[in-house]
Amino acid sequence: MRNDVLNRMKLVTSCIAVTSALFLQGCGGAEDTRPARNVVSGVVTYKGTPVEEAIVVFRPVDQAGGQTANGRTDAEGAFAMGTFEGSDGVVAGDYTVMISKMETTGSSDALPEDDPNYDPNPKPESPPKNLLPEKYASADTSGLTVSVKDGEDQTDLKFELTD
Repeated sequence: MRNDVLNRMKLVTSCIAVTSALFLQGCGGAEDTRPARNVVSGVVTYKGTPVEEAIVVFRPVDQAGGQTANGRTDAEGAFAMGTFEGSDGVVAGDYTVMISKMETTGSSDALPEDDPNYDPNPKPESPPKNLLPEKYASADTSGLTVSVKDGEDQTDLKFELTD
């Protein structure tokens, strides 16, 4: 009986090893053929105070050949830009910068349809308000620009917003 248990353990261990090897073989993924990106990060302040939860967008000046990048500020106003995912960097080029921070709305008061107090015609909610000067939310009026050079990281950008 002891040999049966040992044989089964060996069989289970072998199966786990083979299955793991097959899974790991597929984890390498395809080669990244997307354009090269440079690390770009910085800080956003408004009237000298760091801005938390602001959205930072880099819109290519050359709309036809560029890639938009975006990031979000943390509690210290720091952001890291990403083009395809997370903070994977920015493709070289010239960009107009847009920055906005929308007020957070509380959870919706909408009730489920099976609730006896359900209202099929709820009052429309007003759109969220931008908590920064509106001029920074538009590429046409922000006045903010960045030039990302091929192969050069930029980790010290500072956007100091005023009224």
